[in-house]
Amino acid sequence: MNLSRRALIGITAIVGAISAVAANRLFGGPGGRKLSAQEKSSCGLTVEAVEGPYWVSGMPELEDGNLNASGLQGPVIEVSGHVFDGATGNIPLANAEVEIWHADSIGAYHPNGNGPASDHKPADLALRGFVRTASDGSYRFTSTMPGEYTGRARHFHFKIRAAGKTELTTQLIVPAKPGDGPTFETDDIAEGLPNCQLLKIDENSSPARAQFDFRL
Repeated sequence: MNLSRRALIGITAIVGAISAVAANRLFGGPGGRKLSAQEKSSCGLTVEAVEGPYWVSGMPELEDGNLNASGLQGPVIEVSGHVFDGATGNIPLANAEVEIWHADSIGAYHPNGNGPASDHKPADLALRGFVRTASDGSYRFTSTMPGEYTGRARHFHFKIRAAGKTELTTQLIVPAKPGDGPTFETDDIAEGLPNCQLLKIDENSSPARAQFDFRL
């Protein structure tokens, strides 16, 4: 079948658009681009970030907010905050699911893959699960500090699900440690996130603590 030049141009444009969408989902933040200085300094609705290749679906609710029930070694961190409705308001979203997953202290995921939880042995699943928000929209979990790995700064992954809201997939970046490679300033995905999504961690407390409010 011979295609006209106009048809070929149309097909090329469609393929290009599909490739652009795929690239946006794989690389960087929204649109796969760096944010402007003004966008970096603003903190309204929580900005989306790529899901990444290591999400495992069907993980259970955490017991007592402990993400590290397997007892993997590493410094302990407690992350807490709220899930709010809207960019500036403080209307709490109760009973929202805050799902978390991240690499261990040496940068390895458990498992180093994805798919349904039922596809993996229970012993291979760690640093994954979700907590529910209380009536005031608050959440809390404890875990081990994420490690860096090639090409990525230390980070937590999140999926936030609340009634009447579109599911949010995002990441919070952990400040670099001495000797780390990628940092918030050089990490490709962090370039698409505002400064508020770089966690401020109080390492003088025991355990170390950080807070972040998600806004949907």
